Amino acid sequence: MSVPRTLIWTPAPTAELQLNLHRAAAGPAALVPVASGTVLLPRRQIGFAAAARLAEQVRETGAAALLLRWSPGAEVWTDGEQAGSTGSARRLVGLLRWWRLDARPRPVDLPADVAEVRALVDEGRADTWVTALPDRAGLPINTVLPVVPVTQGGPPLA
Repeated sequence: MSVPRTLIWTPAPTAELQLNLHRAAAGPAALVPVASGTVLLPRRQIGFAAAARLAEQVRETGAAALLLRWSPGAEVWTDGEQAGSTGSARRLVGLLRWWRLDARPRPVDLPADVAEVRALVDEGRADTWVTALPDRAGLPINTVLPVVPVTQGGPPLA
């Protein structure tokens, strides 16, 4: 895993999140329904600033969202109010954003089902979905967990 990975978890139901993200033209992303809510997997090349904006969109639906960005040996997370990091996480965020983030040295506490999705991402089981978003997604993570694609959006649904 050479590219930093990103996920956003929210307690919001998947269908509600999908509809609201579509209306907001936020995406592309893959939504993974889990027992604790929904995990959003944005495209692989998303930067931290864009991921933070996407997390704000998610908070508008689910009232809470945890943004996690990681690479081998480092991770940084924020819930919009608090932030934490492990390893050499500054390079995951960028210098200016790092100082604004004010991340404290502490690991993220993920629900077990979200940790399972993270492990699948680490194994490369989500790569076909997130590199091909939105139109040529494959099946690897879908063989383990259901995945709902979110496109850039379009006209509002009636």
